[in-house]
Amino acid sequence: MKTSRQMKALVFHGDKDLRFEDRPMPAAVPGEVLLRVGAVGICGSDVHGYLGKTGRRTPPMIMGHEFAGVVAKIGEGVSKVQPGLPVAVFPYTSCGACANCREGATASCPDKRMFGVFSVNGAMAEYVAAPADLLIPLPPKTEMTQAALAEPLSVAAHGIEKAGLVPGSRLAIVGAGAIGLMCLVLAGQAGVRSITVLDIAADRLDLAAELGASQVVLIGGQEVPADSADVVIEAVGIDSTVAQALRLARRGGKVVVLGMSQQWIPVDMHDIVGREIRLEGSFNYSFEEFRRVVEILPALREPLARVISHVVPLDRGVEMFHRLAQGETGLRKVVLVGRDFRVEKGANA
Repeated sequence: MKTSRQMKALVFHGDKDLRFEDRPMPAAVPGEVLLRVGAVGICGSDVHGYLGKTGRRTPPMIMGHEFAGVVAKIGEGVSKVQPGLPVAVFPYTSCGACANCREGATASCPDKRMFGVFSVNGAMAEYVAAPADLLIPLPPKTEMTQAALAEPLSVAAHGIEKAGLVPGSRLAIVGAGAIGLMCLVLAGQAGVRSITVLDIAADRLDLAAELGASQVVLIGGQEVPADSADVVIEAVGIDSTVAQALRLARRGGKVVVLGMSQQWIPVDMHDIVGREIRLEGSFNYSFEEFRRVVEILPALREPLARVISHVVPLDRGVEMFHRLAQGETGLRKVVLVGRDFRVEKGANA
């Protein structure tokens, strides 16, 4: 009796129940490719799903939407890519027919399906199948670990686009986690020189200063400048940091919220209306935004390498999820690498 080939994967079975186990290897059906996963990032939303906080992970399933790899096999009708090609993967599909899709706002498609979210299996596995149209070839000499950051970097790029920054803008970023730090890097690339970064962790602020922040503020340890920013990017998503972001914005200023840690957050509407604060949410990104980010990965190699704190093999994924869920200090961005892909020298374990 013929049996399907097996692969190793991190499988989410329920709250705080993640297992490294055998799963059937997906097939490259017509129009798709089978991808050997090179690297996959652990997103904060993955950790929230692991903890059962969001309901956006339906067990049993494989998480992982921040990933890159090498084409292993192509399905019928695929001609634009060939086996052996290293690629990043745009991680969602949209219907293409709704009003949002017709306007180019595919991230707001009500029928969007994203790798590693709800019941759609993702890339925390040795192999994943993906539509060929979602693949973007990596620029030469792009390392897999940094290619896996194309997804969160696209989140940051979309937020920067919504911020409408110009070189003279006074920007504040609340939260120096991976997304906040990527916003800092991209804002600096755009010519913004007045960038204040706020966080509760001194080590993250030290890195923010090294990556180009003109001022860093330890929340709870020093006075926070009110009404001091033209634009504030909120990259945490809890009530206290959203309130902090609103205080930082000048009259008529803008607050762009990327953080999604807390579902319900009360805000002072009298303050928002009275000071005419523009409050805007920022979620995913378009295919074109993702493609542009992949193109600039080589130019951002050094700062992205510093945003990554840990690169470990896929078989240590259960351990890393536990450590992230415990709130271990020093964990900024954790990237899991597949078998046969090297762990870059200098990465922590």
